[in-house]
Amino acid sequence: MSNFKVEFTLKQHTPIIHFQSEQSGATLRATELKPKLDKFITQRLKFINEELYQKYKSIIEDEDIFPKDAKGSSRYKISVEHRTLNTLSTPKAYVNPKSENDKTAYQAPYFADVSKSAMATSDIKVSIQSFNSELLKLLDSVKDYIFIYENFGTRQSKGFGSFLRSDIDVKTINSILKQHENAPFSLGKYSDYQDAFKKVDSFYKRLKMGINSPYEKSLLFRYMCSKYHIGWEKKFIKKNFPEVIHGDHKPIVCEEPDSREFRYIRALLGLAEHNEFRPGEKQQVKIKSTNGIERFKSPITFKIFNNIIYVLFNDSYKNLLDEEFKFSLNGESHTLKTPIEFDLYDFLKFVEKNENTLKEVE
Repeated sequence: MSNFKVEFTLKQHTPIIHFQSEQSGATLRATELKPKLDKFITQRLKFINEELYQKYKSIIEDEDIFPKDAKGSSRYKISVEHRTLNTLSTPKAYVNPKSENDKTAYQAPYFADVSKSAMATSDIKVSIQSFNSELLKLLDSVKDYIFIYENFGTRQSKGFGSFLRSDIDVKTINSILKQHENAPFSLGKYSDYQDAFKKVDSFYKRLKMGINSPYEKSLLFRYMCSKYHIGWEKKFIKKNFPEVIHGDHKPIVCEEPDSREFRYIRALLGLAEHNEFRPGEKQQVKIKSTNGIERFKSPITFKIFNNIIYVLFNDSYKNLLDEEFKFSLNGESHTLKTPIEFDLYDFLKFVEKNENTLKEVE
């Protein structure tokens, strides 16, 4: 840190999906990085590193430096520069790779007709500038937190857009991970980002939806069944809309009778902008909040760097507890609420116990 400036370089670990991927500079954007850094400092730092927060409290709580007005601008600037950038094709959902070595066709759950991703092939230079030397010291102290905790661009919760300071040491990484609001977990190692995305995709399917071949029930269903003794929305849908039933797999309930309580449990791990139950091409059950909730970001974020896949989570799912949703098909509607209680940490410990892949970071 010198001359009113903090400079460092970043290594990009996974591609970033960007709506302007074919334009020059379509990588990490200062316009996304700066608001995340502001939010971390003003809303999260106190609960993550109390000592650091108290040290710079006067600066953090100074509204001339960090305005509370959304239209205000904090008193520093960020610039991001790169030398070389590759534009990669991001396929539609679950497109098979062309070959084992084709990194432009990795398997990824990205639901868009046309999209591109960008990958920097050399270090990215970041410069943070301010005439306030104490503010600059604060920014220098927290710069690694944002890259260890956050991804950037589209589909960031699934591991896209992961960056990390080039010369950061393992001790610093582990220290910051341990300070996270909730205990971090690891999915183990990966060989390259293509392999990492496949592992994330496979794990998340088993976590939330289950898999069809070989048939395996969702880990979330199994947990809610054993912990809270409630059934999930799939059985509820097939009970109220029998016309959607197809295939050989019969919906499983926790216990008889069939009149047991059901809840919309998958919503707790994220809601897309358009929610549907699609067992076939002709019959699609529309799912809509009765309380105006249009979208809910997954509380789970996959961080991919240094050959390890980390699983971080926040407590946002608590805002979705006991919320009502309407399930509709062909003019007929039925309502179902999300669970009254749920503990995401306890759920991940359940997964750790039943899956060899997930381990809490010690």
